[in-house]
Amino acid sequence: MSEKIRIEKNTVQETLVMPLYGKAWAVKNYPDLFCDTDCQKIMERLDYDFSTMQAREGGIKMKIAALAAATRQYALVCEVKEYLKDHPMALVVNLGCGLDTAGHQADNGKCRFANVDFPNVIEIREQLMPSTEREKNIGSDLNDQGWFDKIDFRKEDGAVFIASGVFLYFKKDDVKKLFRAMAERFPGARLAFDGQNKKGMEMDLKAVKSSGIDVSTNFYLEDPEKELSSWSDRFARVQWKWMSTGYIKPDKRFGIIYRLMAPYADKKGLSQLDVIDFRKD
Repeated sequence: MSEKIRIEKNTVQETLVMPLYGKAWAVKNYPDLFCDTDCQKIMERLDYDFSTMQAREGGIKMKIAALAAATRQYALVCEVKEYLKDHPMALVVNLGCGLDTAGHQADNGKCRFANVDFPNVIEIREQLMPSTEREKNIGSDLNDQGWFDKIDFRKEDGAVFIASGVFLYFKKDDVKKLFRAMAERFPGARLAFDGQNKKGMEMDLKAVKSSGIDVSTNFYLEDPEKELSSWSDRFARVQWKWMSTGYIKPDKRFGIIYRLMAPYADKKGLSQLDVIDFRKD
């Protein structure tokens, strides 16, 4: 049996576990809707005390958080699949990947994968999901653009970048700098990421801090299409899509509270899936 990997409480690494647990819960309870079978296998390899999360399983807050994590991943997978229809050989890049395996769910057997995160995170990921001929794990701070040279981008094949629960931890100026640089370096690529307005950001930070992790940030988007479009003339198209209800309709089994909250969150900007297409030339 493979040695288990230790994840300490109240650390940044613990943020890898929270969405993982939520997605696993969603797959267990709604296997006909969510198909991320990797998450349970990964959890079984971790040396981590899940008792606190398990104790909350009957609560509405835990259910909403789990469904939010699963729905977010579902939306990103849809964006990858859509891009791969026209770019079957594309590179799928998971930014701030953590232990996420969204790219695998969109695998068409031809595309390639790259996963980028802090070196200490990639060290854990390599033990769980080692690099292969078609998939490479890259240890790097996203703000250090050196990772641009480490991914195998081929202009003729294209690339689709996804980020799940990542930019909440960034400063807006850093996000702007990163996106502008990516648009210059990766023509014809697509970037899809989850976002929120100021109220949504504050709600998310409150949830993170309640777990004992102190985080401060200022990245939010009140009007994604208008604001992002002003960042660079290399952005060919910017779309704000409803993340909670735009890709998968809330099932009646999710409960009345979630089915009321999901469309409200989308309409009010608390839950966003923002998509940027970079100009080809």
